[in-house]
Amino acid sequence: MDNAGSTSRAMSADRACTEITLPQESSAQTLPAAQNDGIEGNAEVVSTPQAPRADMRFDTLEDAQRHYLAFARRRGFGIRYNYRKKSEVTGEYIRAAMVCHKAGHQAKEKEDTQKPKPVVPERMKCSNIRTDCPARMALKVRDGTWLVTEFCDDHNHPLLKKWSLTGFLRSHRDIPEEDQEFIKILHTVNMETSRMMQVMATLYESVEGVPYTPKDMANFRSKLRAENKYIDMQNTMAYFEDLKSRDKDFYYRYKLDDEDRVQYLFWVDSAARKAYKNYNDCISFDATYMTNKYKMPFAPFIGINNHGQSIQLGCEFLKNELSESYIWLFESFLIAMDGVAPVNIITDQDGSMRAGIEKMFPNTTHCNCRWHIVDKATEEIGPFVAKIPGLREEMNDCINCSLTPQEFETRWNLMIQKYNVQNHEKIAALYQKRNSWVPAYFMQKFYPFLQTTQRSEGFNAVLKKYISPANSVLEFVLQYADIQAKIMKAEKKEEADSSLLTARSWSWHPIEKQMEKLYTKNIHARFQYEMSYTMSYNIRQVAENTYEVYCITHFVPSYHNSTYQVYADPPNETYKCTCCKFERDGIVCCHILKAMVQLGVCQMPLAYVLRRWTWSAEENLVEELPGQPAIMPEESKKKMWLAVTCNEFKGLALCGNETEDGRKIIRNHMKSMKKDLASLKREIEKRAKKASASSDARKATQSAPAQTTQKDCHTQQVPPEEGTSCPKPRQTNRQKKPTGPLSSTNPAVHATTLPTTKATEGSHPTAAEQTSETSEASNIRDPRVSNTKGRKRKQAYQKPLDIGRKEVRICKQCGSTQHDLRMCPQRGELLVQN
Repeated sequence: MDNAGSTSRAMSADRACTEITLPQESSAQTLPAAQNDGIEGNAEVVSTPQAPRADMRFDTLEDAQRHYLAFARRRGFGIRYNYRKKSEVTGEYIRAAMVCHKAGHQAKEKEDTQKPKPVVPERMKCSNIRTDCPARMALKVRDGTWLVTEFCDDHNHPLLKKWSLTGFLRSHRDIPEEDQEFIKILHTVNMETSRMMQVMATLYESVEGVPYTPKDMANFRSKLRAENKYIDMQNTMAYFEDLKSRDKDFYYRYKLDDEDRVQYLFWVDSAARKAYKNYNDCISFDATYMTNKYKMPFAPFIGINNHGQSIQLGCEFLKNELSESYIWLFESFLIAMDGVAPVNIITDQDGSMRAGIEKMFPNTTHCNCRWHIVDKATEEIGPFVAKIPGLREEMNDCINCSLTPQEFETRWNLMIQKYNVQNHEKIAALYQKRNSWVPAYFMQKFYPFLQTTQRSEGFNAVLKKYISPANSVLEFVLQYADIQAKIMKAEKKEEADSSLLTARSWSWHPIEKQMEKLYTKNIHARFQYEMSYTMSYNIRQVAENTYEVYCITHFVPSYHNSTYQVYADPPNETYKCTCCKFERDGIVCCHILKAMVQLGVCQMPLAYVLRRWTWSAEENLVEELPGQPAIMPEESKKKMWLAVTCNEFKGLALCGNETEDGRKIIRNHMKSMKKDLASLKREIEKRAKKASASSDARKATQSAPAQTTQKDCHTQQVPPEEGTSCPKPRQTNRQKKPTGPLSSTNPAVHATTLPTTKATEGSHPTAAEQTSETSEASNIRDPRVSNTKGRKRKQAYQKPLDIGRKEVRICKQCGSTQHDLRMCPQRGELLVQN
């Protein structure tokens, strides 16, 4: 009788374990196939888990947890572990207890009298109040399985009745492992959490079907970021060393402070160093903020390739924006570029940046961004200029249409005398720094198609789409590499378009057909615009080889309606225009083209075709390996297949759920699939055991000859016999690898640090000439959070004495504090007078 009773209890427990529908296959004991057939058609039994009993057994603790979790969700409550005890001998769990989420007592909050109260009102928070609920399930290990020793299902609180609401309990909000892998991919491309949830809802075919909340996903992303905490710079240096092993021309440099924290970090790849040799004639440089969690300013060097595209030529993280920071940066740039300084550079009007350029690039032409200066001047003198009719128009005309410095200065002096603004300090200050931003002073310098730092601003805008202020330096570097790859692919696309596509002819003139064969596609399009502008001008000769080109239309883009002088000497192939289009942009202007057409010139002199805009201006930046098609990595294939297959299985389940026959078909196929997969798993384990046993036997037979040749392998470098291997030296504490996402793939890091040397004019150390000092990566520490000029977050906690009064607005028209200029009653009178 006892044996029969125990058998019936075991069978009932097995049936309870088998009848649960779970995401993973339960490893609890199962009934024979003949006994399972009786419950196969009962859909209610399959979907509703039975209550645990004191005699139920499970193979693992995870199986017991899944069973109790499924039962708890059906009943309408959550669970958590009350305790888990490990064996002192084996170190494995032997006892555990799971309780209701409202079990226990509410913890009392201790008031901190030393902590100042926040000025900003605290957000109202709700808490889960525990009611000492007695519901629990206790288990212990007995005969190799987990036995339920105690079970109580009495609750002293209301239970949730709706199935959809139980999914918001913490124990039922779980991100499956396959979802975690897919979320990691979305996290690496800096996708927002809300967009991630939209993607997952699409895969689950409904928002309600996603078994976790946006907050859970945000917390999971925080855990991913925390993996790199305290070892961010160590892993970054490991990544750089890995790149250097694969790319011999990759270069990086960093500087540490007294606490071994990174102050500055500069890096550039081989593609950028190779491109700089051809495109060092114009560089755009600017610093941007909110790119990393240390709030370090990011300063990229942006160049222009032969397609007119922006390219990256190196970048750096700075601790601050002092002059010594920029001096170190420009010195590192010179070392990486073999001492070749840029010919022209354009930046904003930062004083520290200008001081660094003057010291490290003494022969470089430095131009300030015109837009920044004019925008700042508009804030300062805009209301004053608006009061004087005609002053704004004449000032803009003076700045935009002056062709020489002498013409600008003459027109400016006449303007201030005409409007009697000689004593205005802001206008005088704008004039004092005229040689750093007015276009007339840079007409003979090569600044192709730009007068502002729009190249840097555009790159920063693209960069902000790839990174977030919460990124670590390693995450930033990885995203930066993706941007570089995107730029390279766009460049190859333009090169393919230039070679495969034929531009539509505008005039069928021989010069246009000649330029089509020489210029790249984008530059040829700009040249066609110049050809079309010739129809807006007429020409007359004023002296020998000198012609006057005057406008016959109301307006010409980029040229307004001005008149220009052109010097044309076809026999000597010499042409020059007062607009200086060729000197500034590198292509011939429409005025010279008008003179060529008038004089019957049918061939463009090669002296007026810059090599940097032609097809042959650039060699392959990346060594391409022929015969290697683009193949997706196997791990990425697995993740993509898993996401697609889960979505397909979800669709099959929804389709079969319409009828009882459909549910029966799906259950039968799932059982057969589980059997096949279980047999496949056992076969794989058998093969692995056989391979391991044969490998151990081989090592045992070869251990003796390996010991005799160990010394030779290390000292005389004698190749070992077939099947033997040289033992690796034991790692010491100084050879420890940094832990983190790259520790499994990267060797111990020896980051290259180069000494700070004073660079003199005409003599700069190159990357090859620098003597390197090695530093253990384990000694490098993450930088401190910097205080920069970037956008700052509002402080939630302030001392009462630090709270300032709200800024009082003062009307710039009448000086009243009751309104501003927009609501000033005198403004209407001024407009009527004007």
